[in-house]
Amino acid sequence: MDLTTRCPKCGTVFQAGLSDLQLRKGYIRCVQCAHIFDGYAEVVSDASEAGAPAAPLRAPTPPAAEPPAAPPPQVIRPGRPVAPPPEPTAAFRIGVAPWPDDRPEPRIGETAGLTDPRPVEEILADEGWMPDSASAQAFGRDVPPAQAEPFVVEARPGHRSQGGSAAPLLRDEDAPGWWDAIVRFCARLLLVLLLVLLAAQAVYVYRADIARLLPALRPALERACEPLRCRVPYARDIARIAITGSALKAADTDAAAGRPADGQASEEQHFVLHATLRNQAEQPQEWPTLVLDLKDAAGTLLVRRHLSPADYLGPARAAGPFAARGEVLVRVPLTLSGVRINGYQLDLFYP
Repeated sequence: MDLTTRCPKCGTVFQAGLSDLQLRKGYIRCVQCAHIFDGYAEVVSDASEAGAPAAPLRAPTPPAAEPPAAPPPQVIRPGRPVAPPPEPTAAFRIGVAPWPDDRPEPRIGETAGLTDPRPVEEILADEGWMPDSASAQAFGRDVPPAQAEPFVVEARPGHRSQGGSAAPLLRDEDAPGWWDAIVRFCARLLLVLLLVLLAAQAVYVYRADIARLLPALRPALERACEPLRCRVPYARDIARIAITGSALKAADTDAAAGRPADGQASEEQHFVLHATLRNQAEQPQEWPTLVLDLKDAAGTLLVRRHLSPADYLGPARAAGPFAARGEVLVRVPLTLSGVRINGYQLDLFYP
């Protein structure tokens, strides 16, 4: 089926196929000037009416004996729902029919389907809804405008940090009082004290490691330990302390102890232990404890003695550290009674 349409730009009248119009959603290009326009909106009833305004084309009324005509074609636009096909009528119009969403919304007073015969405004008033001026106009009534009260915003610089831009609107009873300020101050002070206590506890636990990493802080750490009755220990690496030489020699018994008055020989034996200790580490260390084992000719252990740093160095010297790369000669006198020894063994350890 062909329709006669006219170009609104150059006025050229030509035939257009209905299938082509439906395929292109009603738009067509002029064969004369190539202008694109809506072919349905520019349909003319006859080519002789090219100079007259376009009029919608109506189909002749079909005879009563003939079956009803097919429904008119619909133009489907993207984004809009498809309207249901209209009821068959005797005449139809070729053009764009109004869509359901193009119809004006009914006014509130004209709403259909209410089972309550009362007016809509009375029903809404019973539910607690009060109409404003715009709703009153929709109901078709004249409502006098309400007296507008002045809206005053007071500047409150003290509330500048409470609530952002809404701070000037705070009421006096909503503003934080002096008690809230004291609570916030106490909370912050408690947080600071907890952080300081945590740092002090970490320094107390790792005081030896801090002194080894930062030797310049050792005097300050030792002064801080005096009220707590603690000490800052030095490193303890027993593998870096070696015994470079040792000897167990018999002492002069006549000069050391003398002879008894009755002329009988004493059963006590006097020896002197000589040992050389070397600290091979690059940092000062604690003085080790010496382990002296005395054995007989068969290698059986007879006596074991632990010699503390105060025993082989003296209390004054043992209070200090074993200097890095340092070496010390140890001389310890020993007195044995009731046993006879034939050998010894010397070892080191940290208690």
